[in-house]
Amino acid sequence: MIKGDVIAKVIVIVLIAAFLGIAAFNMLAPKASPAMGNAPAGMPPGGNAPASGQRAAQGGQGGGQSGGPAGSTAGNTAGSTAAGSTAGNSAGGSGGRPAAGRPAANAITVLAKTLQPETIRQVVKLNGDVSSQSEVNVMPDTSGKITRMIKNLGDTVQRGEVIAYIDPSRAGQSYSENPVTSPVAGTISSLPVTTGSTVSSATVVAVVGSLDNLKITIYVAEKYSAYLRRGLPAIVSFTFAPDEEFAASVSSISPVVNNKNRTIETTLLLDKRDGRIKQGMFASVYLVIREENRSLVIPRAAVKNYNGDPTVYIIDENNLARRVPISLGLTNDSDAQVISGLKAGDRVITAGSVTDGSPVRIAAAGLSSNTD
Repeated sequence: MIKGDVIAKVIVIVLIAAFLGIAAFNMLAPKASPAMGNAPAGMPPGGNAPASGQRAAQGGQGGGQSGGPAGSTAGNTAGSTAAGSTAGNSAGGSGGRPAAGRPAANAITVLAKTLQPETIRQVVKLNGDVSSQSEVNVMPDTSGKITRMIKNLGDTVQRGEVIAYIDPSRAGQSYSENPVTSPVAGTISSLPVTTGSTVSSATVVAVVGSLDNLKITIYVAEKYSAYLRRGLPAIVSFTFAPDEEFAASVSSISPVVNNKNRTIETTLLLDKRDGRIKQGMFASVYLVIREENRSLVIPRAAVKNYNGDPTVYIIDENNLARRVPISLGLTNDSDAQVISGLKAGDRVITAGSVTDGSPVRIAAAGLSSNTD
Protein backbone atom coordinates (compact mmCIF):
# COMPACT_ATOMS: atom_id res chain seq x y z
CA MET A 1 0.00 0.00 0.00
CA ILE A 2 2.83 2.31 0.90
CA LYS A 3 4.58 1.41 -2.35
CA GLY A 4 1.52 2.34 -4.39
CA ASP A 5 1.32 5.75 -2.72
CA VAL A 6 4.94 6.47 -3.54
CA ILE A 7 4.43 5.59 -7.20
CA ALA A 8 1.41 7.89 -7.41
CA LYS A 9 3.36 10.80 -5.91
CA VAL A 10 6.22 10.26 -8.38
CA ILE A 11 3.79 10.34 -11.32
CA VAL A 12 2.26 13.61 -10.07
CA ILE A 13 5.70 15.17 -9.65
CA VAL A 14 6.71 14.12 -13.21
CA LEU A 15 3.51 15.56 -14.69
CA ILE A 16 4.01 18.87 -12.85
CA ALA A 17 7.62 19.08 -14.06
CA ALA A 18 6.54 18.34 -17.63
CA PHE A 19 3.85 21.05 -17.52
CA LEU A 20 6.29 23.61 -16.12
CA GLY A 21 8.85 22.74 -18.79
CA ILE A 22 6.34 23.18 -21.60
CA ALA A 23 5.21 26.55 -20.19
CA ALA A 24 8.80 27.77 -19.90
CA PHE A 25 9.51 26.68 -23.48
CA ASN A 26 6.51 28.60 -24.80
CA MET A 27 7.55 31.73 -22.90
CA LEU A 28 11.15 31.65 -24.11
CA ALA A 29 10.47 30.64 -27.76
CA PRO A 30 10.89 33.58 -30.30
CA LYS A 31 7.58 34.98 -31.59
CA ALA A 32 6.81 35.50 -35.32
CA SER A 33 7.37 39.09 -36.47
CA PRO A 34 7.23 40.73 -39.90
CA ALA A 35 10.40 42.60 -39.10
CA MET A 36 12.55 39.51 -38.37
CA GLY A 37 15.41 39.27 -40.84
CA ASN A 38 15.59 40.33 -44.45
CA ALA A 39 13.70 38.58 -47.22
CA PRO A 40 15.88 36.27 -49.33
CA ALA A 41 16.42 37.18 -52.96
CA GLY A 42 13.26 36.67 -54.96
CA MET A 43 10.98 36.85 -51.90
CA PRO A 44 8.93 39.97 -51.08
CA PRO A 45 9.53 41.85 -47.82
CA GLY A 46 8.06 39.95 -44.89
CA GLY A 47 8.60 36.65 -46.71
CA ASN A 48 10.03 35.00 -43.53
CA ALA A 49 6.80 35.55 -41.62
CA PRO A 50 4.90 32.47 -42.84
CA ALA A 51 7.77 30.19 -41.79
CA SER A 52 7.82 31.77 -38.36
CA GLY A 53 4.08 31.31 -38.12
CA GLN A 54 4.46 27.69 -39.14
CA ARG A 55 7.02 27.10 -36.39
CA ALA A 56 4.72 28.73 -33.89
CA ALA A 57 1.89 26.52 -35.05
CA GLN A 58 4.06 23.42 -34.74
CA GLY A 59 5.04 24.47 -31.25
CA GLY A 60 1.39 24.88 -30.40
CA GLN A 61 0.57 21.49 -31.77
CA GLY A 62 3.36 19.99 -29.69
CA GLY A 63 2.00 21.67 -26.61
CA GLY A 64 -1.45 20.35 -27.50
CA GLN A 65 -0.17 16.80 -27.69
CA SER A 66 1.36 17.11 -24.22
CA GLY A 67 -1.26 19.29 -22.59
CA GLY A 68 -4.53 18.48 -24.39
CA PRO A 69 -6.81 20.14 -26.95
CA ALA A 70 -6.50 23.61 -25.41
CA GLY A 71 -2.79 23.73 -26.11
CA SER A 72 -3.31 22.58 -29.70
CA THR A 73 -5.93 25.26 -30.36
CA ALA A 74 -3.77 28.00 -28.85
CA GLY A 75 -0.77 26.97 -30.92
CA ASN A 76 -2.71 26.82 -34.17
CA THR A 77 -4.29 30.21 -33.47
CA ALA A 78 -0.94 31.83 -32.69
CA GLY A 79 0.64 30.55 -35.88
CA SER A 80 -2.28 31.49 -38.10
CA THR A 81 -2.54 34.97 -36.60
CA ALA A 82 1.16 35.72 -37.04
CA ALA A 83 1.22 34.61 -40.65
CA GLY A 84 -2.06 36.33 -41.53
CA SER A 85 -0.98 39.55 -39.87
CA THR A 86 2.27 39.61 -41.76
CA ALA A 87 0.63 38.82 -45.08
CA GLY A 88 -2.00 41.50 -44.48
CA ASN A 89 0.60 44.12 -43.67
CA SER A 90 2.64 43.19 -46.71
CA ALA A 91 -0.32 43.30 -49.06
CA GLY A 92 -2.30 46.21 -47.62
CA GLY A 93 0.40 48.69 -46.64
CA SER A 94 -1.16 51.71 -44.89
CA GLY A 95 -4.77 51.02 -45.74
CA GLY A 96 -4.20 51.44 -49.50
CA ARG A 97 -3.72 55.26 -49.30
CA PRO A 98 -0.86 57.09 -51.04
CA ALA A 99 1.90 58.36 -48.80
CA ALA A 100 1.52 61.98 -47.71
CA GLY A 101 2.84 64.38 -50.35
CA ARG A 102 2.81 61.75 -53.12
CA PRO A 103 -0.02 61.74 -55.71
CA ALA A 104 -1.93 58.52 -56.32
CA ALA A 105 -1.46 56.58 -59.54
CA ASN A 106 -4.95 57.58 -60.75
CA ALA A 107 -4.46 61.29 -59.93
CA ILE A 108 -6.03 63.96 -62.17
CA THR A 109 -3.53 66.35 -63.75
CA VAL A 110 -4.30 70.00 -62.92
CA LEU A 111 -2.81 73.48 -63.00
CA ALA A 112 -2.53 75.38 -59.73
CA LYS A 113 -1.49 78.73 -58.26
CA THR A 114 0.18 79.23 -54.89
CA LEU A 115 -1.37 82.30 -53.30
CA GLN A 116 0.81 85.21 -52.23
CA PRO A 117 -0.16 88.86 -51.58
CA GLU A 118 -0.27 90.93 -54.78
CA THR A 119 -2.02 93.90 -56.40
CA ILE A 120 -5.27 93.73 -58.34
CA ARG A 121 -6.62 96.58 -60.47
CA GLN A 122 -9.92 97.36 -62.10
CA VAL A 123 -9.20 99.03 -65.42
CA VAL A 124 -11.54 100.76 -67.87
CA LYS A 125 -10.43 101.03 -71.52
CA LEU A 126 -11.34 104.32 -73.19
CA ASN A 127 -10.49 106.31 -76.29
CA GLY A 128 -9.01 109.78 -76.03
CA ASP A 129 -7.84 112.72 -78.12
CA VAL A 130 -4.63 114.69 -77.65
CA SER A 131 -4.88 118.47 -77.56
CA SER A 132 -3.03 121.41 -76.05
CA GLN A 133 -3.79 122.67 -72.58
CA SER A 134 -3.22 126.26 -73.69
CA GLU A 135 -4.86 127.08 -77.01
CA VAL A 136 -5.02 130.55 -78.56
CA ASN A 137 -7.58 131.81 -81.06
CA VAL A 138 -5.89 133.70 -83.90
CA MET A 139 -7.98 136.59 -85.30
CA PRO A 140 -7.15 139.28 -87.91
CA ASP A 141 -6.69 142.96 -87.14
CA THR A 142 -9.10 144.02 -89.88
CA SER A 143 -12.00 142.82 -91.96
CA GLY A 144 -11.61 141.53 -95.48
CA LYS A 145 -11.34 138.42 -97.61
CA ILE A 146 -8.86 135.56 -97.16
CA THR A 147 -6.64 135.64 -100.23
CA ARG A 148 -4.09 132.98 -99.26
CA MET A 149 -3.75 130.24 -96.59
CA ILE A 150 -0.08 129.78 -95.76
CA LYS A 151 -0.41 127.09 -93.11
CA ASN A 152 -2.39 123.86 -92.95
CA LEU A 153 -4.06 122.01 -90.12
CA GLY A 154 -1.45 120.35 -87.89
CA ASP A 155 1.41 122.56 -89.01
CA THR A 156 3.84 123.92 -86.43
CA VAL A 157 4.18 127.71 -86.25
CA GLN A 158 6.49 130.08 -84.42
CA ARG A 159 5.44 133.26 -82.71
CA GLY A 160 4.89 135.98 -85.38
CA GLU A 161 4.78 133.49 -88.26
CA VAL A 162 2.18 134.16 -90.99
CA ILE A 163 -0.83 131.85 -91.15
CA ALA A 164 -2.89 133.62 -93.84
CA TYR A 165 -3.28 136.84 -95.82
CA ILE A 166 -6.33 139.10 -95.95
CA ASP A 167 -7.23 141.73 -98.54
CA PRO A 168 -8.93 144.49 -96.54
CA SER A 169 -9.47 146.75 -99.55
CA ARG A 170 -12.90 147.72 -100.61
CA ALA A 171 -14.32 148.47 -104.01
CA GLY A 172 -12.51 151.39 -105.55
CA GLN A 173 -9.49 150.97 -103.26
CA SER A 174 -6.11 149.64 -104.30
CA TYR A 175 -5.37 145.95 -103.61
CA SER A 176 -3.24 145.16 -100.57
CA GLU A 177 -2.62 142.10 -98.35
CA ASN A 178 -2.50 142.12 -94.59
CA PRO A 179 -0.84 139.13 -92.86
CA VAL A 180 -2.54 137.18 -90.05
CA THR A 181 0.19 136.00 -87.65
CA SER A 182 0.30 133.64 -84.69
CA PRO A 183 0.81 135.28 -81.29
CA VAL A 184 2.35 132.09 -79.83
CA ALA A 185 4.46 129.14 -80.89
CA GLY A 186 2.62 125.85 -81.24
CA THR A 187 0.61 123.62 -83.52
CA ILE A 188 -2.42 124.61 -85.55
CA SER A 189 -5.23 122.51 -84.13
CA SER A 190 -8.08 124.16 -86.02
CA LEU A 191 -8.52 126.12 -89.29
CA PRO A 192 -12.16 127.19 -89.54
CA VAL A 193 -11.66 129.35 -92.67
CA THR A 194 -10.44 128.79 -96.21
CA THR A 195 -9.24 130.92 -99.11
CA GLY A 196 -12.03 133.26 -100.22
CA SER A 197 -13.73 133.40 -96.81
CA THR A 198 -14.85 136.82 -95.65
CA VAL A 199 -13.71 137.58 -92.12
CA SER A 200 -13.86 140.31 -89.53
CA SER A 201 -11.73 141.22 -86.58
CA ALA A 202 -13.92 138.88 -84.49
CA THR A 203 -13.48 135.87 -86.79
CA VAL A 204 -11.25 133.01 -85.64
CA VAL A 205 -8.88 132.26 -88.48
CA ALA A 206 -6.89 129.56 -86.67
CA VAL A 207 -6.44 127.89 -83.27
CA VAL A 208 -2.84 127.38 -82.12
CA GLY A 209 -1.98 125.15 -79.19
CA SER A 210 1.26 124.94 -77.21
CA LEU A 211 3.33 121.79 -77.79
CA ASP A 212 4.77 121.89 -74.31
CA ASN A 213 1.50 121.32 -72.48
CA LEU A 214 -0.55 118.52 -73.99
CA LYS A 215 -3.66 116.94 -72.51
CA ILE A 216 -5.78 113.91 -73.31
CA THR A 217 -9.54 114.19 -73.14
CA ILE A 218 -11.61 111.09 -72.35
CA TYR A 219 -15.28 110.50 -71.57
CA VAL A 220 -15.95 108.20 -68.60
CA ALA A 221 -19.26 106.36 -68.17
CA GLU A 222 -21.53 107.69 -65.44
CA LYS A 223 -21.43 104.37 -63.52
CA TYR A 224 -17.76 104.96 -62.66
CA SER A 225 -18.33 108.47 -61.31
CA ALA A 226 -17.90 107.36 -57.68
CA TYR A 227 -14.32 106.30 -58.40
CA LEU A 228 -13.20 109.36 -60.37
CA ARG A 229 -10.76 111.65 -58.59
CA ARG A 230 -7.81 113.84 -59.42
CA GLY A 231 -4.54 111.93 -59.54
CA LEU A 232 -6.15 108.66 -60.62
CA PRO A 233 -3.48 106.78 -62.63
CA ALA A 234 -3.79 105.75 -66.26
CA ILE A 235 -1.71 104.01 -68.92
CA VAL A 236 -1.79 105.46 -72.44
CA SER A 237 -0.66 103.97 -75.75
CA PHE A 238 -0.45 105.42 -79.27
CA THR A 239 -0.48 103.87 -82.72
CA PHE A 240 3.03 105.17 -83.49
CA ALA A 241 4.39 103.00 -80.65
CA PRO A 242 1.80 100.31 -79.83
CA ASP A 243 4.16 98.39 -77.54
CA GLU A 244 5.09 101.41 -75.43
CA GLU A 245 3.19 102.60 -72.37
CA PHE A 246 2.98 106.24 -71.28
CA ALA A 247 2.02 107.10 -67.72
CA ALA A 248 -0.64 109.72 -67.14
CA SER A 249 -3.02 110.87 -64.41
CA VAL A 250 -6.38 112.60 -64.09
CA SER A 251 -6.01 116.39 -63.84
CA SER A 252 -9.61 117.60 -64.08
CA ILE A 253 -13.14 116.18 -63.99
CA SER A 254 -16.24 117.86 -65.34
CA PRO A 255 -18.80 118.59 -62.60
CA VAL A 256 -21.70 117.62 -64.88
CA VAL A 257 -22.80 114.51 -66.78
CA ASN A 258 -23.47 114.78 -70.49
CA ASN A 259 -27.22 114.29 -70.92
CA LYS A 260 -26.88 112.69 -74.33
CA ASN A 261 -24.32 109.94 -73.74
CA ARG A 262 -24.26 109.82 -69.90
CA THR A 263 -20.51 110.38 -69.71
CA ILE A 264 -18.23 112.68 -67.74
CA GLU A 265 -15.56 114.68 -69.57
CA THR A 266 -12.22 113.95 -67.92
CA THR A 267 -8.77 115.36 -68.67
CA LEU A 268 -5.46 113.49 -68.33
CA LEU A 269 -1.92 114.86 -68.27
CA LEU A 270 1.09 112.81 -69.33
CA ASP A 271 3.73 112.38 -66.64
CA LYS A 272 6.55 113.02 -69.13
CA ARG A 273 6.72 115.06 -72.31
CA ASP A 274 7.47 113.09 -75.47
CA GLY A 275 8.13 114.94 -78.72
CA ARG A 276 6.55 112.16 -80.75
CA ILE A 277 3.13 112.90 -79.26
CA LYS A 278 1.27 115.49 -81.32
CA GLN A 279 -1.97 117.39 -81.03
CA GLY A 280 -4.86 115.62 -82.68
CA MET A 281 -3.46 112.13 -82.08
CA PHE A 282 -5.72 109.25 -81.08
CA ALA A 283 -4.92 107.68 -77.69
CA SER A 284 -5.88 104.34 -76.12
CA VAL A 285 -6.38 104.97 -72.41
CA TYR A 286 -6.48 102.37 -69.63
CA LEU A 287 -7.88 104.15 -66.59
CA VAL A 288 -7.17 102.46 -63.24
CA ILE A 289 -10.36 103.25 -61.35
CA ARG A 290 -9.75 100.85 -58.43
CA GLU A 291 -6.66 99.24 -56.96
CA GLU A 292 -6.19 96.87 -54.00
CA ASN A 293 -2.70 96.06 -52.71
CA ARG A 294 -1.50 93.09 -50.65
CA SER A 295 -4.48 91.00 -51.73
CA LEU A 296 -4.98 87.30 -52.45
CA VAL A 297 -5.81 87.12 -56.15
CA ILE A 298 -7.06 84.14 -58.16
CA PRO A 299 -7.99 83.73 -61.84
CA ARG A 300 -11.72 84.13 -62.40
CA ALA A 301 -11.63 80.79 -64.22
CA ALA A 302 -10.80 79.10 -60.89
CA VAL A 303 -14.05 80.26 -59.28
CA LYS A 304 -16.89 77.71 -59.38
CA ASN A 305 -20.55 78.02 -58.45
CA TYR A 306 -21.67 75.60 -55.73
CA ASN A 307 -25.30 75.95 -54.61
CA GLY A 308 -25.23 79.57 -55.71
CA ASP A 309 -22.07 80.45 -53.77
CA PRO A 310 -18.52 81.02 -55.10
CA THR A 311 -16.11 78.20 -54.33
CA VAL A 312 -12.66 77.04 -55.37
CA TYR A 313 -10.76 73.77 -55.14
CA ILE A 314 -7.47 73.71 -53.28
CA ILE A 315 -4.88 70.93 -53.03
CA ASP A 316 -4.36 69.61 -49.50
CA GLU A 317 -1.22 68.03 -48.01
CA ASN A 318 -2.32 64.58 -49.25
CA ASN A 319 -2.66 65.84 -52.84
CA LEU A 320 -6.44 65.65 -52.71
CA ALA A 321 -8.77 68.32 -54.11
CA ARG A 322 -10.82 70.07 -51.43
CA ARG A 323 -13.79 72.34 -52.13
CA VAL A 324 -13.61 75.64 -50.21
CA PRO A 325 -16.30 78.37 -50.08
CA ILE A 326 -14.92 81.90 -50.57
CA SER A 327 -16.00 85.55 -50.59
CA LEU A 328 -14.93 87.80 -53.46
CA GLY A 329 -14.02 91.48 -53.56
CA LEU A 330 -12.67 93.46 -56.49
CA THR A 331 -12.85 91.71 -59.87
CA ASN A 332 -11.65 92.58 -63.35
CA ASP A 333 -11.72 90.84 -66.72
CA SER A 334 -9.26 88.12 -65.69
CA ASP A 335 -8.81 88.04 -61.90
CA ALA A 336 -10.73 88.22 -58.63
CA GLN A 337 -9.77 89.35 -55.13
CA VAL A 338 -10.47 86.82 -52.34
CA ILE A 339 -11.80 88.44 -49.16
CA SER A 340 -12.21 85.29 -47.06
CA GLY A 341 -11.88 81.51 -47.27
CA LEU A 342 -8.24 81.26 -48.38
CA LYS A 343 -4.82 82.13 -46.99
CA ALA A 344 -1.34 82.78 -48.32
CA GLY A 345 0.34 79.53 -49.34
CA ASP A 346 -2.85 77.75 -50.41
CA ARG A 347 -2.60 75.95 -53.73
CA VAL A 348 -5.68 76.81 -55.79
CA ILE A 349 -6.60 74.65 -58.78
CA THR A 350 -6.86 76.93 -61.80
CA ALA A 351 -7.48 74.32 -64.53
CA GLY A 352 -8.69 70.74 -64.36
CA SER A 353 -12.01 68.96 -63.77
CA VAL A 354 -12.10 67.69 -60.18
CA THR A 355 -14.55 66.96 -57.37
CA ASP A 356 -14.14 67.13 -53.62
CA GLY A 357 -11.64 64.44 -52.60
CA SER A 358 -10.25 63.75 -56.07
CA PRO A 359 -6.56 62.74 -56.06
CA VAL A 360 -4.61 65.25 -58.14
CA ARG A 361 -1.14 65.94 -59.45
CA ILE A 362 0.17 69.29 -60.66
CA ALA A 363 1.29 69.34 -64.29
CA ALA A 364 4.94 70.02 -65.01
CA ALA A 365 5.50 73.80 -64.94
CA GLY A 366 1.86 74.09 -63.90
CA LEU A 367 2.36 75.75 -60.50
CA SER A 368 2.43 79.55 -60.55
CA SER A 369 2.72 82.22 -57.88
CA ASN A 370 2.68 86.02 -57.85
CA THR A 371 4.26 88.29 -55.30
CA ASP A 372 4.13 92.02 -54.86
